[in-house]
Amino acid sequence: MDKVVKEMQEIVLTYPKLKQRVANSEEAKQKALKSLKEIAADVSEPVLKGFGKFLDAVIYKLYHGIFIQSPPDTDFIKLVKENNVILVPNHQSHADYIAVNYMVYKTFKLPLYVAGGINLNVFPIGPLFRKSGCFFIRRSFKKDIIYKLVFEAYLYYLLIKGKPIEFFFEGGRSRSGKLLPPKYGFFNMLVEAHDCVPKEHKRPLLFVPTSISHEYVPEQKSMSRELEGGAKKKESFLQILKLYKIFSYQLGSVHIRLGKPIEPLEQEDERQKIQKLAFGCFHSVGKNIVVSPSSLIALIMLDEPVGAMKWDDILTKAKKILSFCDKFKVPVTETLQGDKVEGALEHALDILIGNRKVNVLGKSRFGNVFYSIREDCRKEVLYSKNTILHHFLVPWIINLGWIKMFQGQFTTPLELRAFFDTQLNQLKHEFYLPPRSEFLHQALTLLSDVVGRPIQTIEECMAVNYKDMYAIISTLGIFSRGFSYIYEGYYISSLALLSLIKDDLNRQFSYEEYQKEFLSIFHTEFTHGQIVKYVESGTLPLIKSSFAYFSNEKVVAKKEDKFFVTNAPRLSRRISSYAGDLKAQLMFNIKF
Repeated sequence: MDKVVKEMQEIVLTYPKLKQRVANSEEAKQKALKSLKEIAADVSEPVLKGFGKFLDAVIYKLYHGIFIQSPPDTDFIKLVKENNVILVPNHQSHADYIAVNYMVYKTFKLPLYVAGGINLNVFPIGPLFRKSGCFFIRRSFKKDIIYKLVFEAYLYYLLIKGKPIEFFFEGGRSRSGKLLPPKYGFFNMLVEAHDCVPKEHKRPLLFVPTSISHEYVPEQKSMSRELEGGAKKKESFLQILKLYKIFSYQLGSVHIRLGKPIEPLEQEDERQKIQKLAFGCFHSVGKNIVVSPSSLIALIMLDEPVGAMKWDDILTKAKKILSFCDKFKVPVTETLQGDKVEGALEHALDILIGNRKVNVLGKSRFGNVFYSIREDCRKEVLYSKNTILHHFLVPWIINLGWIKMFQGQFTTPLELRAFFDTQLNQLKHEFYLPPRSEFLHQALTLLSDVVGRPIQTIEECMAVNYKDMYAIISTLGIFSRGFSYIYEGYYISSLALLSLIKDDLNRQFSYEEYQKEFLSIFHTEFTHGQIVKYVESGTLPLIKSSFAYFSNEKVVAKKEDKFFVTNAPRLSRRISSYAGDLKAQLMFNIKF
C-alpha cells in the first residue's frame, strides 16, 4: 500500500467521531475505508506540472487571460504555512475548478484540495481532477452516517496535514448570475473537524472569501435554458466530448480576487457562529466581484428594452457608471481604468457580437452603427448583468425614492425610511444586500456627493430643494432601469395571484397553477408592452422569488399542499404601486 494512502487511512480512522462509530466492527471499518477511497484526492506533482503545461498552451486560446489578485498586505504563501486556509469562492462555471487551481498553483506553487461534486467524477476528467487536487462529495448523504463521518474525517486529515482547501459556498453553480445564499454544511463540518485537531497540529482556521468573475461563462446558454424549465443534463462522457464547442466562443477573461481572511468567532450559539461565518464570506465575495467590460456592456444594453444603441451612447453611460464605481470603491477590472476603457469595451462588444448575442444593425443615413441584444439571447446575457447588479442597489433605490418625492408621493422622514425598508425587504429575495445601517450610510454619502454638501440624516434628506432633487434624479438616472425587470416580475406575480382568486376570494391553488397563471399574464403584458417591457421579467427564478416575497409578507399562506391569498386589498395596492414605479422609472430615464 502507498505510504501516503496508509498514513491518510490511519489519521482518518483516528477522527474521534468516526473512531467511536467503527469501533468493534470490521464491517463498518471496511465501509469507511471504501467511502474514503471514493472521496479522497490523489495529488500527483507530475500530473499537476503536466496539466499546468497543457493549460498554459490551451487556456490562452480560449481566454484573453486569467488573473488572480490577493490583498496587497497579504502574503498568501506565508498565510497557508501558518494557518489552516480555506478558500471560499462563488461558483459560476465548471471552469472555476480549473481556473482557481491553475492560478493558485501557477502563482504560489501550492496545490489546492478542492471539493467537487461526485457528478464530475466521470472519465476522463474524474481521474485527472482527482490527481490535480479534487476530492469528490456526494450530493446528499444525510442517511449514510458513516459516509458523513468519513467525509468529516477526511477534512480532519487535510487540516492536520496543513493542506489548503477550497469549496464553493453556494453549493452549486449560480444559474442566474446572482450570488446564491451560503450553504452551512461545509462550514459546519470544517469547524467541527478543526475542533478535533490535536493541539500539536493545531493552526488557526482562516476562511478566504474568493470572488470569481467570468467575462463569458461557457455554460451560459445551457443555464439559461434551465431557467426556462429545461432539464439539467447529467454530466457524462458524451457531455464532456461536447466541450469542443467552447472553441467556437470567445470567453474573454476570468478575474479571481482573494479577500481578507475571516476567522470563525466564538459565539454562545454554535448555529449562530456558523451562520455569521458563512454570511461574512458571502458578503465579502459579493463586495469583491469585479465589474468587467462584458458585465458593464450587459448592464447598459439590457437597460434598453427595445430598439438599439449607438456606440457613443454606450460609451457615455459606461463612463458615468465607472465614475460611480471609482467614487464608491466598487471593484472594476484593470482594463476599465484610465485610458484603457474604450478599447476594453470595444473588445467586450466584439465578444458578444462574435458569440452571436448582439446584432449589428448597419449604418444609418447619418453614418452611425447601432447595436442591440438579440431578443432570444437577452435572458442569457442577463447572467452577466446579474453578477454585478448588487453593486448598484443603493443608487437605484435612491433614484426611485427621489422620483417619488419629486412627484409628491411622500413628504416626511418616516415615509422615506419606510420606503427604504420596503425596498430592502423585497430585494433580499434577489441579491446580496448590505445591512440597513450600511445601506443608510452609503445612501447619505452618495446624496452628499451629488448635492455637494454633507447630508447626515434622513431628516436632512427631506430638506433638499427642487434643484437638488433634479440633480439627484438626473445624476442617478443612469441606474433607473437597472432593476426594472425584477419589479416587472413582482408586478406580474401580484397580477397572477389576484387573477387566481378573481371569482372566489377563498379559492385555494397549487404552485403549478400560480406559475402557469404568471406565464400567461406575462405573455399578455409583454405583448401589449404598456408596463412590462423586458422579456427577462418572465424567468422562473423571478416567478419563484416573487412568490417567496408575497409568502414572507403573509399575503399568501399555505394550507396543507395548497395556497391561498390572505390579503387581496394589499395585493391590489402593490399592483398599483409597481405600475406607478415602473412608469416613473421609464419616464425619468427618457427625460434625463
